[in-house]
Amino acid sequence: MKKIFIFLLLLPSVFFLKPALQAQAPAQCQDVMLQAFYWDSYADSRWTVLNAEAGEIASNFSLVWLPPSGNAQSTNNMGYAPIWWFDQNSAFGTEAELKTLISSLNARGAKAIADVVVNHRSGATNWTDFPTEVYNGTTYSMGPAQICSTDEVANEPGQAQPTGAPDTGEDFNGSRDLDHLSTVVRNNVKGYMHFLKNEMGYSGWRYDMTKGFYAYFVNEYNLAAGAYFSVGEYFDGSYDLCKAWVNGCSNNSTTFDFPLKFRLNAAMWSGGMDLTQLVWLMNGTTPQPAGLIHHPDTKRYAVTFVDNHDTYVNGSPNRFNGNVKAAYAFLMGSPGVPCVLLDHWNSNKAAIFAMIAARRAVQLHSESAVTVNQYANNLYVSTATGFNGSLIVKIGSGSYTPPSGYTLATSGTDYAIWIKTTYAVAPSLLVTPSGGNYYTPQTVNMTTTAGASVYYTTNDTPPNNSSTLYNAPVVISDSQTLRAIAYNPVAQLYSPEVSNTYTIASIPTSIRVRFKVPTGWDACKVYSWAGSTPLCGAWPGSSMTLESDGYYSYDITGFSTVPIGIVFNNGSTTSNQQTVDLFAAEDKCWDAGTLSGGKYTAIEVPCPTTGIDDPERLNWTLYPNPTRDIVQFKAPGNLRNVTVSSVLGSQLDISPTWMFNTCRIDFSGYPAGIYYISLSGSDGTRSTKVVMKY
Repeated sequence: MKKIFIFLLLLPSVFFLKPALQAQAPAQCQDVMLQAFYWDSYADSRWTVLNAEAGEIASNFSLVWLPPSGNAQSTNNMGYAPIWWFDQNSAFGTEAELKTLISSLNARGAKAIADVVVNHRSGATNWTDFPTEVYNGTTYSMGPAQICSTDEVANEPGQAQPTGAPDTGEDFNGSRDLDHLSTVVRNNVKGYMHFLKNEMGYSGWRYDMTKGFYAYFVNEYNLAAGAYFSVGEYFDGSYDLCKAWVNGCSNNSTTFDFPLKFRLNAAMWSGGMDLTQLVWLMNGTTPQPAGLIHHPDTKRYAVTFVDNHDTYVNGSPNRFNGNVKAAYAFLMGSPGVPCVLLDHWNSNKAAIFAMIAARRAVQLHSESAVTVNQYANNLYVSTATGFNGSLIVKIGSGSYTPPSGYTLATSGTDYAIWIKTTYAVAPSLLVTPSGGNYYTPQTVNMTTTAGASVYYTTNDTPPNNSSTLYNAPVVISDSQTLRAIAYNPVAQLYSPEVSNTYTIASIPTSIRVRFKVPTGWDACKVYSWAGSTPLCGAWPGSSMTLESDGYYSYDITGFSTVPIGIVFNNGSTTSNQQTVDLFAAEDKCWDAGTLSGGKYTAIEVPCPTTGIDDPERLNWTLYPNPTRDIVQFKAPGNLRNVTVSSVLGSQLDISPTWMFNTCRIDFSGYPAGIYYISLSGSDGTRSTKVVMKY
């Protein structure tokens, strides 16, 4: 008791020690964040899917919050009951795919935010057996001594007894609560965060369930790992409690503005509105937008949102069910750092794009000053000041006429945004869908900001205001590159060019999958699916044929969409072992990787070849060539090993991305010049082509 009393006496001094630089709660922050997932968004949030959309995402969002990326030992697991920290193979894809995604975002100017779940952890085979992991020569392990003594496992017969200190926050009964008073726990967390930043490439953190442990530990972890941005999930509608949490981590993190979230719910609902709920009185006198953003002391530390993965669930009492576009108009016209939910973005892309463009045009930021001009049950109007002018947002069915000098940026049912800039800004441009590989013709829609027009080409030539004027969606029926630009004739300014290459392919009638099994397997079965339809019978699937080269093979048929899901397993009725979920849209081969929690990773390899053509007659073409950034090609035969080198012969540290049977290489981070792309196969076959980057 004496030790605990002394420790508690020291807490006040810790709470109010602020670092000289609050780097992870940036001042006057102009970022806009995308929550690139929602609950059960396994298809929309796969690393390969997000990577295909990286250009579009990065042109609209400077921060991209990704779902928990550690191995949770399940093919359908959001990752909020983590098992492995340093193993980043998850329900959303492989570690290599995640690295490619983060690299793609970084190259385009967007920062990836890791979802860090360190309040609790699950065991690999029982309640308390956390895996021992090694990173950068250091072994990280925890056990019952690092679990809070108040955790419910203490009352479970047959389980190891926790001997850590009592929990410093709320209990989470789905996993074991970690004792953050333990030096071992804190060192494990710091090692994990160093790994996420230095090995994976993340630029910041979203801390899950920050009610579960003392706030000042967040500051300790942030100072140890260092990053650009930090945000905590303090799930509470109380302004005072959220402010106390920010102060508790020495103002070295932002937090989600739950007080505003609940005011949005109260202000707008299906069929009704009371927009007075959107206003709080600062210091009891001055009307301001509600929530943490209502006060100068806290607006810098607010991440505003309409819904997140926890609230955006059917039946949730916290789910927003009002005018989504109007709610985002409120966010984009207010201080704080706005965060957009992926499903809201996908469903309202053109509208939210225009709001983000308006916010960016006047350079609104997290600490912008706001004047609430009017508020009533059916009307909210405010003016926010940025570095390049001001923005007026109007919410509700009431009427409002802006002052002279303001230009309508965007409007819709019960919302409008007007802007007045100090100096003219270039228009913004949105082209959807992103370039990539498709099996059906694609209808491309292009949207720009007020006062600008869109011009495009489909012959891979640079567009200008003499090119084809966009006035209706463009149908892409065969493989081609669409290049587009927006032009504002009054400002005489162009947007950045958007260049999307669309590859239209035919769906194969069968896919041959091959797998070299791990040591100890004496048989192999394959389980496959497309959507919810099994393709090789019920689990564990169909028996595969062992070929003379050591690979088991099977031809999968009966699908009408790709990619198809695949799991290889040893077919045993007991002690069953299997691979993680794999996906294929063409013939593919894998070698067994490492075993983790009963599941093997699988390494894609070039398929063994027979009778391949002379390299001089191999038919493959790079396009577009010359290129500004992306070049792609379909690999001939089974030549799947790719290297890229400079004209001087030095090999580049550049990772090709395979999507279906097409390879994409991003040269955007390299200077103009001539480069060589070489393909090779396991039989020594090799072919090289030249690509020019301008």
